[in-house]
Amino acid sequence: MIWFRQKDSKDFFVDDFERVLVILIDARFDQMTTAEKALENTKMAVEANCLKKAIEPNKLPLLIPRQYFTAEGWTESFIVALPNLHTIARRIVTQKSWNANDLFDLMLHKIRARYLGVKTTRLAVRWLHELVSSLDINMTTYEIPIDRLVYRVACRLGLIDPNTDKYSGRRSIADVKIQTLVKRLLPDRPWLFDEPLWSSGRRAVNGGHCYPRNPNCKGCIFESICPKRFLDFDPAKIGMETKPIHGSPKRRSASTSKKSQAPTITQKQAEFAKFVEELKKKGTKGGEWREKMKQWRREHSENR
Repeated sequence: MIWFRQKDSKDFFVDDFERVLVILIDARFDQMTTAEKALENTKMAVEANCLKKAIEPNKLPLLIPRQYFTAEGWTESFIVALPNLHTIARRIVTQKSWNANDLFDLMLHKIRARYLGVKTTRLAVRWLHELVSSLDINMTTYEIPIDRLVYRVACRLGLIDPNTDKYSGRRSIADVKIQTLVKRLLPDRPWLFDEPLWSSGRRAVNGGHCYPRNPNCKGCIFESICPKRFLDFDPAKIGMETKPIHGSPKRRSASTSKKSQAPTITQKQAEFAKFVEELKKKGTKGGEWREKMKQWRREHSENR
């Protein structure tokens, strides 16, 4: 937000379209990584002229990858998502007046940009409200983004219990409890609630305190009021699903789950690692590298 305001004060952005687009780009990068790394990726995207048009694969440097991605894979996924990010930005500035829920619906269902999910969409809506003054966004329906950091600290604070309050996406038990509490505590500014939680849950190197296990409570902003629950394990591992659950999932045996899921993922990762190693040995670089990566992912897309 500081970087955005500095750029905006110097008339760096040509119009509201560019302001909205750079916010969407940064929000999309801000997942399973630090906000600082997300901003570095945003700067690279801006320097590569991504605010003006879709980017050619060989024009963008390799991005800093988020967790579970290679730099090549994360870069390619952004290039693929960029045209839809442009479309979303144009749609937002065309209407000007929005309800927060309508913005969620636009980005999550009507115009999908790959890896612009629930958390990143909520971040984008908050930043659009705070940073683009020409947009009129009714934030009374805003919902805070919940990730593993927010979930963990909420459990340690006693706001939810990982044994009973499971999180599997929007409208799950933990989500409803946290969103309800936020509206009671901060009815006019709900978007201020989550940042103290996720910043406390970060790693020590990033200024956090509430680690997955054995947190360092000394100096934490919640130290004087926290009941310090579930200190010897990570509550998120018990109560937080890795993927949202929609409807009633089909029941499967443990043996079926192991056979159909874990081996497939492991096998694909091994094949990809071998493929990357072969490219490195051949000295493949630049545009040829990206084309080879795109071809591999197209050929293996059915295994995703």
